Amino acid sequence: MACTREADLSQGTGFLSVRLSADLAVTPVVKAEAYEADEPDPVFSLEITPAAGGETIQVADYRALAEEPLSLPVGDYTVKAVSGPDASLSWEQPRYEAESVAHIQPDRTCELALTAKLARTMITAEFDASIGEFFTDYRVTVSNETDALVFSRGNGNIGKSGYLKASALDWDLYMVNTQGTVYRVGPVKIENVQPREHYHFRFALDEQTRSQAMSGAGLLRVLVDDSVNEKYYELNLDFTGEGLPSISGQDFDLTDGIAVKKGDNSSHNVVNFSAPRGIKSLTLSHSDAKLLDAGLPQFVQLVDASSATVQNLSALGLGVSALSYGQTETSVDFGPFLGSLPMGDYYLSLDLIDVRNRYSAATVVLSVTSPVEADATSAKPWAEFAILGGRWYTEERPSGLRFQWKKAGDTAWTNYTGDVTYNDAAATFSAELYGLQAATDYVFRVKTDKEEENREVSFKTSPAGTIPNLNFDDWYQDGKVWYAASNSSTRVWDSANKGAASFIGSTTTPETGSVVSGKAARMESAYAVVKFAAGNIYIGSFVGLAGLGAELDWGMPFSSRPLALHGYYKYSPKAIDYTESPYGSKKGDMDACSIKMYLCDWSAPFRVNTSTSTFLQDDDPSIIAMCDFTSNVATSGYVEFTFPLQYRDARTPKYVVIVGAASRLGDYFTGGKGSTLWLDELSLVYDAGELSEADRQRVGYRQL
Repeated sequence: MACTREADLSQGTGFLSVRLSADLAVTPVVKAEAYEADEPDPVFSLEITPAAGGETIQVADYRALAEEPLSLPVGDYTVKAVSGPDASLSWEQPRYEAESVAHIQPDRTCELALTAKLARTMITAEFDASIGEFFTDYRVTVSNETDALVFSRGNGNIGKSGYLKASALDWDLYMVNTQGTVYRVGPVKIENVQPREHYHFRFALDEQTRSQAMSGAGLLRVLVDDSVNEKYYELNLDFTGEGLPSISGQDFDLTDGIAVKKGDNSSHNVVNFSAPRGIKSLTLSHSDAKLLDAGLPQFVQLVDASSATVQNLSALGLGVSALSYGQTETSVDFGPFLGSLPMGDYYLSLDLIDVRNRYSAATVVLSVTSPVEADATSAKPWAEFAILGGRWYTEERPSGLRFQWKKAGDTAWTNYTGDVTYNDAAATFSAELYGLQAATDYVFRVKTDKEEENREVSFKTSPAGTIPNLNFDDWYQDGKVWYAASNSSTRVWDSANKGAASFIGSTTTPETGSVVSGKAARMESAYAVVKFAAGNIYIGSFVGLAGLGAELDWGMPFSSRPLALHGYYKYSPKAIDYTESPYGSKKGDMDACSIKMYLCDWSAPFRVNTSTSTFLQDDDPSIIAMCDFTSNVATSGYVEFTFPLQYRDARTPKYVVIVGAASRLGDYFTGGKGSTLWLDELSLVYDAGELSEADRQRVGYRQL
């Protein structure tokens, strides 16, 4: 019996019921008026997780278990009760949590007692009505490392409860009196902050301060507590507005910003700081990565700064001197520092507080401009052309703005005389420089009528790769099979000849009569006893017969980026008299030829298998650029063509394929017997100047 009972304890099911109470109390750590929370009873959900692992069970309302306990397999479970949002910051929505372990035994009900407590720090803030008599704006910000609660007259959060996850808090008081004077206290840090603690900030003017304020001066006593001991922060009030702190540019308007030319270390741009009642705080701050890289700290306090801090700032080129608490005037020269920065705009915050806590601030735009009117910026080279870029730095486009270019090493510059595209909003311009030599070093620059000595930008055009026998002048015959090459070692072109020759001879042959020049490739579709065979030619190799079809390897290694395929074709179509699925309905239609070119990033040739319908699809992600021409119209002679390659992205090709076929659907054994296509004098176009504007748009190189 004992052994049997022991075994039963690890099997079967038991039941879970939860009795939950909520401890809504918080510990007040700021001496202030008593805070009475008037909150409805929170609703708790349950998260029940098997200790041995497995899916967590969710119960939307724990009270459902009072009437019907939850049936669970025997074992231990972690039960967590939660109410309120699981957020690091919330308003008026406290987060309560409780957690314990339930031991589920067979055929027994485990009643688990949990006490949920506040899992956040509670914060409230109040401003006495008397403050509104003397201040038009006031707010206190209470923050942790990532979130901030703002209690202000404007946002309506004064008197509301906020909740934060916090181990330390900072509070910051900001006030503006009826004369427009700004006052600041803080930030003040409170350490060792715990959940369930309630920080209640209350700001008021006592009667003595209020009467003094009405007469033109006084003290605002701010009562807080960051160590369970009362502390008073005295904020001087001076309603006369005399001797206010100020920030101004020396001999320039600070609102226009500070500007220097790149590399100019001799200029002086001095900002003056004045506080007749004495300077309490003067800080420089920013959030610019480039300023950090230049060595300027994100936050610098200049009042009572160490000698090392002053020396470090001086070494950066900032004209600063030692500044003591209570000193009434100082200045900072930003000129030499700015001249060392990269060109661009930077934003720096200047904050000045006097000993009466009156505040003056300015956000200054620091601009580092070019020492010239305009400059060359970038080049996007292709094989036989390049896109040149430049920008100007004057308010209006400079007179005589132009590009100049030359081969690297040449002495004479050439003025660019083609079309220039201007972007007046961005102060940039660009041009396309045609007629360049492939794999050649060039330099270019920008000039204006002032003829500044601008920097030169160098670039190198990419290689212009070639494909053997593009003019189809070279042929040799091996038995019944014709190949478009001078011999087997130079062959890159192939056809279906090897599969059809034993039945009907070669369907692709050299043409010597009707040509543009030399010889041409003649492709005639035929019926090869068991299957229709389209006359065709392609870059690659015939692998062998596969069932009633064939296997072909498409492509040869190729890493250049041509813009178009140029050449000549002639076509004599016939009506389609041979069809196979799925093109049975095409019978009787006029046949059509096909000329295609692909640039791809394969690591090996593409294996085509006509018996399994394995073909390169036009949406294959390996395709970088392609052109596809088809026609069912007979020509009276050769037609010259330029087919632009439409680029999809800027990847570098690894393989190239060119395919010509007398019957476009020949891969599917569909076409017209006797349809004939001639191709001659193919070439690759690398210079965009040889294309029409419409074809340039189709290539899409400007968007790459």
